[in-house]
Formats: sequence, C-alpha cells, structure tokens
Amino acid sequence: MCRSMTFSDKHPNIRHPVHTDTINCIGAVRPGMVLTGSSDKVCHTDSVTNVLYKQSQTRHYVLSGSRDTTIRLWLFNQNTPCEIYTSHKLTVTTIANLEDNLFASGSRDTSVKIFDISRKEPLMSKTINRNLVTHISRIPNSTLICQTSEDRIMKLYDTRNLEIVHEFPVKAHIQNHCNATNDGLYAIASSGGSNGDGCEITLYDLRQRKELRGLRGHEESVRCAVFLPQNITCKSIILSVGDDKTVRLWTKEDSKCIWREQSPTGSTLTSCFGFADGNIVVAGTNATFAHLKMNGRAGVPFLHCISLQSTNCMPSNSRQSFG
Repeated sequence: MCRSMTFSDKHPNIRHPVHTDTINCIGAVRPGMVLTGSSDKVCHTDSVTNVLYKQSQTRHYVLSGSRDTTIRLWLFNQNTPCEIYTSHKLTVTTIANLEDNLFASGSRDTSVKIFDISRKEPLMSKTINRNLVTHISRIPNSTLICQTSEDRIMKLYDTRNLEIVHEFPVKAHIQNHCNATNDGLYAIASSGGSNGDGCEITLYDLRQRKELRGLRGHEESVRCAVFLPQNITCKSIILSVGDDKTVRLWTKEDSKCIWREQSPTGSTLTSCFGFADGNIVVAGTNATFAHLKMNGRAGVPFLHCISLQSTNCMPSNSRQSFG
C-alpha cells in the first residue's frame, strides 16, 4: 500500500474556514461545486446532518436534514426555506434524491419516509423496530434504495411501496453509510468499530443479493465510503474516510488498499465525495474541508492535497508546516 507524500514537496493552499464546527456531510451539485452541512447550526436550530442538491424541472433546490428533527427545502440564493417537513420525531440522519419531485429520508425515530417536495406530509412511511437509520442511497437503474442502520443490517426497499425486498446478514458493528455503483450492480456499506475490530467496508452483489467480501485496513470506525468515478485505471475504485483520520483508496476487484492519505489537518473525517474529473473533497471535525486531486502514475492512482481549511489550520503570511 502506498502512502501520501503530499506535504514533502508542495504545500496546499490554506483558506479561511467557512464553518466553525464539525462538517457532517457533503452534497454534490456539479464538478467544482458542493454543499456542506455542519454542527455550527447554520440554517437550522441544531446540527445539520445531511444536505443534498435537487433539480426539479427548471428550479434548483437544496434539502437539509438536522438534529432539530426537521427537513428544510431551500431555493438557491434564498435565505429562508420554502418548506419545512416536520413528520420525523427524532434526528433526521439522511436524505436521498429520488426521481422527479421525490426524495427519501431516514431518522433515528426508526422510520423511512418518501416525500414529494410539493407536499408537507410524506407520501409513504415505514417504521421498523430498532431501525435507527444512518444512511440511505438510491440504487441507479432501479426503483430500489439501500439503507444502513444501527441495527447492523443493510436493507433494500422498493420505493414504489416502501416494502423491504431484501435484508443482508447482520454485521458485528453499526453500519454508518452505504453507496451503490452507477450501474446499480454493487453496493458498499461502511462499518463502525475500534482498534481494528470492525472498521471495514462490506461489498455486496445486488443482483445475487449476497455479501461478497470485506475491505479491511481502517483502524477506527469508517464514516463514509463511496464508489469513485475515474479513468486512471480499469479497476473500480472506492474512496473512504474514518475516525482513524485517513483517506483511503481501494480496488473493488481485489479489495486492496492502494493509497492512504493522512487527514491534512489531523482531524477526524466524517464525509467524502469524488467527481469523475479526479477532484475529491473530504470533510470532518474542526471545520476541516480539504480538496484533493487523484492523479495516476503508470496506471496507479495517488492523491495530492490542493487546498484545505480548518479552525486548527488558519492562513497566515508565514510559511505553513505540516506533520
């Protein structure tokens, strides 16, 4: 496994942090533009846990979920929400884009709901005992969503009726996050854990509805793992971040960790996202937000930190030094 040499030859650009507390989530808009939600309570009365961009017809919206139990719908460039959805009873942990005007949400109240943005009340709702939802992700080219939970089970739902179509075997630790390939054939779920126990990314075959294998190497809870679109190698790449303060690249085919990057600010990392042009963003505690670039050398991907911002790494006129 290769390790980063980011700070040995070229220092990243240091910027003033936009947030003042932990960044909990990243939502992609387009290459070069992302949304972030933070514990600094911007736009909500408590921490923002999830944020996403949604285009409906000719309008551009932002959806945000929070520990204040609400989901808020915003129009771009407006300071007040155009709708507030209040049907969840506990922290809203996740929001997922669906087709047309629809979106799905999950909460610590053990429910999954489907909304139309034009209606305040959900179109469908399903509550399952102990199903404290951690994340929901849409499976492309299908009517399915995958959902992870503190009950340690990844579930598949049909969004047409919100019925469970499959439950994968229970894992040993809380499942934090899930993501599917663009072709809808595979999914991954990231696992909690500590001191190397758990701390894995589980790969699933969605056609055969079975677990394939685990990707192990993180030493603490894996907070986020996503499939990374790229054209550097013919292999499928997975991007992950976790409480061990590392960014990692993995190959789906052989489950190997091919690159490990230390958190640029030494902060715990909570979320990540990558674009097809090789630009990657990661975020975490201390208002950490870092822009990395994936390049290739002889067909082998590697990461380089372009810019970063954090409350424990402020810009100055003097040269910055990093460990």
